[in-house]
Amino acid sequence: MRLSQLVAAVHDGIDVDAAMADVAEVAQHDRYQASAGIHAAAGYVAQRAVDAGLRDVTVHTFPADGARRWWTYQAPMSWTPVRASLRHGGETLIDYPAQPYTLAAYSAPTRAGSVAVPLLRWSAMCAGADATGALVLLDDVRVPFPECARRAAAGGAVAVAADPLSARTDRLADQVGRLELLPGAALAGFSLTAAQLARLSAAADRGETVTVDVAVAGSTATMPVVTGVLPGDGGGDEFLLSAHLCHPRPSANDNASGVAALLATARLLGARPAGGPDLRFLWAPEFVGVAAYLHDLVGGGAVARPSLAVNVDMAGQDPYRCGSSLVIERGPDDVPSFLPALAGRCADLVPARARSYSGAVPCDPGQAAVTAPFSGGSDHALVSDAPTRCPTVSFGHWPDRANHTSADTLDMVDPAELRRTVTVAASTVAAVRGRADPALAADVADACAGWAAGHILAALPGRQRPPAPYPYRDDGSPVLDPASDAALVRRVAHRSEIVGRCVGTLTYAGVPAGEIVRTARWLADVSATAADRALCAEPSADDEAAGTVLARAALGPVNPRTLAATDADRAWLAERLAEDRGGSHARVLTLLRAVDGRRGRRSAAWWAALAGELPISVAFADRVFDMLHRAGWVVPVPDPEDLDAAEEIDATRHPA
Repeated sequence: MRLSQLVAAVHDGIDVDAAMADVAEVAQHDRYQASAGIHAAAGYVAQRAVDAGLRDVTVHTFPADGARRWWTYQAPMSWTPVRASLRHGGETLIDYPAQPYTLAAYSAPTRAGSVAVPLLRWSAMCAGADATGALVLLDDVRVPFPECARRAAAGGAVAVAADPLSARTDRLADQVGRLELLPGAALAGFSLTAAQLARLSAAADRGETVTVDVAVAGSTATMPVVTGVLPGDGGGDEFLLSAHLCHPRPSANDNASGVAALLATARLLGARPAGGPDLRFLWAPEFVGVAAYLHDLVGGGAVARPSLAVNVDMAGQDPYRCGSSLVIERGPDDVPSFLPALAGRCADLVPARARSYSGAVPCDPGQAAVTAPFSGGSDHALVSDAPTRCPTVSFGHWPDRANHTSADTLDMVDPAELRRTVTVAASTVAAVRGRADPALAADVADACAGWAAGHILAALPGRQRPPAPYPYRDDGSPVLDPASDAALVRRVAHRSEIVGRCVGTLTYAGVPAGEIVRTARWLADVSATAADRALCAEPSADDEAAGTVLARAALGPVNPRTLAATDADRAWLAERLAEDRGGSHARVLTLLRAVDGRRGRRSAAWWAALAGELPISVAFADRVFDMLHRAGWVVPVPDPEDLDAAEEIDATRHPA
């Protein structure tokens, strides 16, 4: 079978109505990480997995006591909200659960049912006003909500309220954003619209009160993780497919659509002949659930370490209503593979809904798939990191105006787009499972070679896409710009190395060794040609200077919440994320992955800029490295010239 035939067969075999029914059912539940709602969703997913033909379907339960740890990940606290309301002037402004997202996660119950409390502006509290028994209104957009909640709780406030979408210019009517308190918080939190915040702020100036009522169920829920297996040819290797199960109701795109996409993939592949690696499906609370799975089940030997992994997070966004594109996110450059190239080719082969005037080429509106560098915003960040270090690809959609808000409703999910995402993800997996078919393996090799050559050649002048504007130019230090002419030699060399390693992973897809060698030689010629076109001089020795060589500490997979250990570092990181959420997150994670026990600070910063395809200033990189050092994530190599010591430290990273 050819890859084009496989993609067409997968596309035709998808039951879109069943997938949308799964989205609707999962979206009914408030899926906090350890709650009655996520257990109900897990039970539904487990039954649907059994119906799809998966074997050994299990709902694993993990402690939700806030004490258990999996590497640096701390178990969530059991928390199931029952009801909440906020009334002012005889009018109910907030009515949870009828209004999703309005109650902050981990809100504390009011002790005596409904209570009347005074309103107090944040600015007034900072000026010395007594917050005891008050509801504090965050009226300063520069102040992070966690800082407001911390100080309000310390001042004895009953509740805190904010508008987390205040900076958004594209918000929908009555759209409110996600707020989260620390587990075990002593106060409640409310998410408001801009109009509600303005109304209550004016009421605070008049000395008025509001009535608050919050009820929370007893703390008995555990954290569920659902797994199931579709057996392969018995070769012993395993392909992991993951989609996170958590988030407040409805969170239809993020990530009921991803949960449904994996169920659709299970039904589809379960109906095809068995072959290739076993497929293990994983539905878990994002990050912490995957950490528990990797630590206890994979690390404990109960399940196999995956050879390859696919993650699906936000699978069905309506491209018009949400303003999004299908994004195929590559794994990190330190764990490269052929998977993103194969996924991109599968996306190109999806049957078109519309074609050009002559019919020669597809031209579906809003249907372009984008292959992006690793940014690590979902569960594939853990699977690809130490100690598992599994090659990954992740499917999602971005941008999304409804993400993490009450507007992430079922009508934002487009059945045709969900079908397209399932087609691409399931075809990618099916192509690997069909590795015994020489024609299919040849097409996989061709997809990898085509992408690899394009990736190298795209580094040449005039073909490199300019990155997003760098937001931190005011730090006064040099900016390492991966798209600049000065970075040309580095860019070609970096990409040549990465694609060479990608080709080496084609053994997983059944590509014969001789074909892999021929492909590698051809790409070496492409790299040499690109290098000849790189007319810039090599960077100077001063540019390489380098700074202390750093190595990763053996703390397990990355945990974004533990990268800063001091108050100053946490405040700095919060400011960077507020300025540029995605870009700052990607830069920090890629700088951490650049630390390998051999590179100096400057070389590591250059590697991160080239891998993430984002400019990074020297000052930003140094600030991140210092922060990671203080948090214990990186350690200096005692003697950079001692290769034995460097190799011993590097061995803790468990290379694939």
